[in-house]
Amino acid sequence: MSGTAVARERIDAPTAARLAVLASATFVYVTFEVFPVGLIQDIARDLDVSAGRVGLLISGYAVVAAVVTVPTVALASRVSRGTALVVSLLVLVVAELLAAAATSFSMMVVSRVAAALTHGVLWSLIAPAAATLVPRERVGTATAAVFGGSTLAAILGSPGTTFIGELIGWRATALVLAAATVAVTLGLVWALGLRSDPRPPVAGEPQGPAVPEPGRPAVPWPRVLTLCAVAVVLITAHFLSYTYFAVLVADLTGTSAAVVVLLAVFGAAGAVGTFLVGRHNDTAPQRTAAVTIAVFAVGIGLLALASALGGTTTRGAAAAVAVALWGGAFAAAGPVFQTGVMRLAGEDADRASSVYVTGFQIGIAGGSALGAALLAHSSLWLPVTSTALVALVLAVVLVRRPVPAAQEPWDRHPELCLQER
Repeated sequence: MSGTAVARERIDAPTAARLAVLASATFVYVTFEVFPVGLIQDIARDLDVSAGRVGLLISGYAVVAAVVTVPTVALASRVSRGTALVVSLLVLVVAELLAAAATSFSMMVVSRVAAALTHGVLWSLIAPAAATLVPRERVGTATAAVFGGSTLAAILGSPGTTFIGELIGWRATALVLAAATVAVTLGLVWALGLRSDPRPPVAGEPQGPAVPEPGRPAVPWPRVLTLCAVAVVLITAHFLSYTYFAVLVADLTGTSAAVVVLLAVFGAAGAVGTFLVGRHNDTAPQRTAAVTIAVFAVGIGLLALASALGGTTTRGAAAAVAVALWGGAFAAAGPVFQTGVMRLAGEDADRASSVYVTGFQIGIAGGSALGAALLAHSSLWLPVTSTALVALVLAVVLVRRPVPAAQEPWDRHPELCLQER
């Protein structure tokens, strides 16, 4: 059977169900991570702080996650992936309950810190866990499926919590999230089980003693770190504007009512982006990365230009198109980077993923903090600065040399060591 044929094999129903549960785990974690985005003004009013200060809840979360990811993932290596993922979700439940009980900004800070403590564990292990369920040739597809949970968080989670929060309050909405997280935790116990072996192997990775095969190079850590550094810039560009989405949209359209609608547009476009990257990331990684970042640049650039257009209706229409392009590209970027890191690292996928997640959190922290500073001057500076950073990432992606697709045998390209993208 050819590599292409293998790459197109269908994933069976039981495996698809397990991947759906893993996707649900990313859904609840991302929904809580960006919980303040759509409700930033309500939270600021209730806690008697500025919107910029509430935005710092996101950057503070990211800083904590960045600091603790590598040590917590190392600690989690003592147990199975299933056990580590279940524990991370239970900690998330505690964080959500703390948010529901928050009556001061400091209590919200405690809630965010609690969730951040195991954030890196979930995001470092969720893709490798998905990879254990499928053949090596379908790792990109499985990763995209799991990341579909974060896309669904953008479609339903963020606009949904914003809508529900306006009806019953943001504290009660945190309780709804806690109940959903409990349900997902039970599903995860079924999907992965609490195996006694510390680490079920990732699909395609060698089992037994870690002895390098003749002709196969060691993990190219400089390339892994370079890929992570490029991801940091892209994530910084994204969260610089996304953290203050509600403020940015209200300024562009002249009404806060558009926030829920455009958050839904962002998420729906993300679903399309996730679907497309799942179809092409295994077979054309270089082209997929270039197109993804180019669309990202166009979307966020159009958002920067929207404020210069005349008429509220025209600005609103331009903002909708911009948000759709931006949302689709950002959702696709996650699987592109995560799959690239995993394939570069091979059997060290967990450790490389922890480094990537740390970088991701640095990008979130840097982006939201920089956005808070720029917001003090003008909301227009947010998409303008984001566009400049994404353009830089696009330039780096375009000058990278062509690389083999997932179905090509590793030993045909030892000098590239499966460098995806």
